[in-house]
Amino acid sequence: MALSDLYASTILKVRASFGFFNFSCDPDEITRAFAVEPDRLDRKGEIRKLPKGRERIVDIQCWSISSDLDSKDVNEHVRQILRRIEGRQHALKPEFGQPSFDVVWKNSYLYAGTGPFYEADVLAGIASWNAMLYQDIYQVDQTENENPGPDGFQRIPRDAIGG
Repeated sequence: MALSDLYASTILKVRASFGFFNFSCDPDEITRAFAVEPDRLDRKGEIRKLPKGRERIVDIQCWSISSDLDSKDVNEHVRQILRRIEGRQHALKPEFGQPSFDVVWKNSYLYAGTGPFYEADVLAGIASWNAMLYQDIYQVDQTENENPGPDGFQRIPRDAIGG
């Protein structure tokens, strides 16, 4: 189902990922089992470089793949991931832990009836993995200096109304 122009105009960013977190086996076991190279792989105890030169010790293991589309349609992002892992459910092992799909969805207008929606084939794909679905949904407020959108509407910044 195509997104309406109005709905799409409020969506700022969409990303999806699939993976395993906080498991005890070697992450390379997951890579071998699925024959898919992860986009992110963290090993417990590794030292990770952070922006601005800081470092931190990784405290949980992570193996994940992510979408890389410019689309604002969350269904397209999840479908891209489902294609990468298609037919590999048989390779799941208890030591990998619970698989999960994770969605980041940023919008400029979070009110009744807004938010990501999932089409039946996408939900069936997630369910075929017996996976969890986590969502990070954010409202990104407009700055005071930001120009109105193409429809002429402009959000009132939160700090302008004392909230």
